[in-house]
Amino acid sequence: MGSNFVDIVGYQLEKVHTGMIKWLLEKKDNERFEIIKRIYSNVGRNLDFTAGDICQIKCIPEYSFGRRRKVDLVVEIYLNDNSCRYLVMEMKVDSIPEENQLVGTCNDFIDNCKHTYSNTIFLLLLFGTAQVCLQPPTKNHKFNTLRLKQIISIFGGLKIGDKNYLDWIDSLNCEEDRKSNVLRYIGQSGNPWNIEFLREKGYRLWFPLYYYIYNKMRERSKRSRAWQIYSGSNNAVMNLWSDDGDTKTGWIPKNEKGFDYYLYWEFNNEDFILKIALDNKNKMDKSILNNLRQKIIAICKNVNNYGGNGTQNRYGDYVSVYKWSFNFQNRDFGDIIRTADKIVDIIKPQLEKPF
Repeated sequence: MGSNFVDIVGYQLEKVHTGMIKWLLEKKDNERFEIIKRIYSNVGRNLDFTAGDICQIKCIPEYSFGRRRKVDLVVEIYLNDNSCRYLVMEMKVDSIPEENQLVGTCNDFIDNCKHTYSNTIFLLLLFGTAQVCLQPPTKNHKFNTLRLKQIISIFGGLKIGDKNYLDWIDSLNCEEDRKSNVLRYIGQSGNPWNIEFLREKGYRLWFPLYYYIYNKMRERSKRSRAWQIYSGSNNAVMNLWSDDGDTKTGWIPKNEKGFDYYLYWEFNNEDFILKIALDNKNKMDKSILNNLRQKIIAICKNVNNYGGNGTQNRYGDYVSVYKWSFNFQNRDFGDIIRTADKIVDIIKPQLEKPF
């Protein structure tokens, strides 16, 4: 890492990106309309005003809807005909956006602030590992999602020589490089991983690093569209979810003695785990769960050549049953995900049958 101000302050801080966008739209008169044009083009909206129509641009960070919520940045574009256009921006780096936050922001801005969708564009800008993680279904909110390549295409290449701007664009390109080449840098870091080397490359440990690793792993899976990445309570997680991300079609619905439950698969850090999701409204008794665990473990043990072990006998809403442990520092990531695919191919048909 060099003397780039973004690296010094912290790329992971959303306020860094909010501040730079505010500065560009308020201070750089010659380039701000180009940015606006690119935004409208990226989200497929018709631009119904010209640069000459703009009277003033006002950017409000931490825009507040009373005490209920704040949005990272609201851009108010005042036109000479006394009308106004709005850009409502939510920034995410490594945190994953929540559906209720996005839906609530849309509703508050339109309903409570008395604006309309026709003069407002909602933008969710994903600057870091959030761009590879599970996103809220777009059918439930009006935000347009911009991942890093789109962000660079909107804000990059402007005729601005200011060092702060150049540093910021360089930091965006470096983050895209970290995403695209994470496996190469992991390989260069040695075995065991050289943590200082990875930090020097700008990786934020540990959740964000695993998000990027998982992203490259799923690209090598025959189920690439089915894997979804998100944060567990203590670890990064990649779940065998569904093709569209909206429904848990990768989960197997089952019933044991009148109790509904699901079987599902996930990577949790370096472990590939078969788990049970219990119905917390009609929760399975411990004794029934223990018997069910033994049936599932017996099925998993019959899978030749892949090893694995039953997990500790615990009780909760989400229960691990069997896991296959991989050493990410000693195995090819493509081989790991292909092995997981083969395990699912063999075991899933047996799990779908009545026990």
